[in-house]
Amino acid sequence: MFRKLRNKLIVINVSITSIVIIAVFAAIYITSTHSANSRPPMPGADVTFYSDDVENFIEITVRNEKQAAAKQLLATLIVSGIVIELAVALVSYYLAEEAIKPVREAYDTQKIFIANASHEIKTPLAAIAANLEAADIRDNHWISNVEKETEKLTALNKELLTLARTDLVTTRETSEVELGAVVRETVKSFKPRMKNLKFEEKILNSGKVKINREDFAQILSILLDNAVKYADKKIQLYIDAHKLEISNDGAKIGADALPHIFERFYQADKTAEGVGLGLSIAQSLAERNHWKLSVSSDKMVTFTLLF
Repeated sequence: MFRKLRNKLIVINVSITSIVIIAVFAAIYITSTHSANSRPPMPGADVTFYSDDVENFIEITVRNEKQAAAKQLLATLIVSGIVIELAVALVSYYLAEEAIKPVREAYDTQKIFIANASHEIKTPLAAIAANLEAADIRDNHWISNVEKETEKLTALNKELLTLARTDLVTTRETSEVELGAVVRETVKSFKPRMKNLKFEEKILNSGKVKINREDFAQILSILLDNAVKYADKKIQLYIDAHKLEISNDGAKIGADALPHIFERFYQADKTAEGVGLGLSIAQSLAERNHWKLSVSSDKMVTFTLLF
């Protein structure tokens, strides 16, 4: 995230400098060449004094010297421009790093806090759930409400802990994975929730791919959960050696919402359950593995993972 911000600042600075340099150097080149080409003959010179051959020789010599001077000026301006651009790029890199340094430090502190807080909250939540189960109080409206809210808090805490771990751990080990088996195993856990939906599955990859199995399975689970949550009648899953697509026929995502769909805590549907962390976690996992996760909303809402 901070690398993108730093690079964006550098690109902005270099772009502005490039525009200024091109404009100034173009003005210098045009003005200089125009001045040289339009320079009148020497005062008092009698051009009829020379023979035609001498006049032609002088004219060709002067023209060649003008062309050589113009080329030399152009080369000098180009080299100067490149040197200035490199200097600006280096200075921009340093200034960008200094500008985002306090933000990065605050962000790192926030990540550590979320990880520690989520870990500490996990224990009392587990104790509450265990005590509610041990109490075995049936048909009690108030106890049922406590159980439901405890489940929500547990799920939210799990998402926060996953997100914090994703931020803190930037690299993961890879291994040979049979994607078809991972997909079938993950889909199997969603079957009870898809009993009223038409599920179409197309698995073209039967071999093994070297990826991080845990991260791939988690992204798959998040995308399937999202599809089940918003699908109207149908869900489609397609996978080959390096591409996963999960589509649903639910409500389309508005053009204004598409750019924000992977942002943390963002929810296009404000009435939906959850706090908007699932897709953000999926995007973080994808970026950590150098995969590309995108979304489109045409005939169906489709999430595409290239890995």
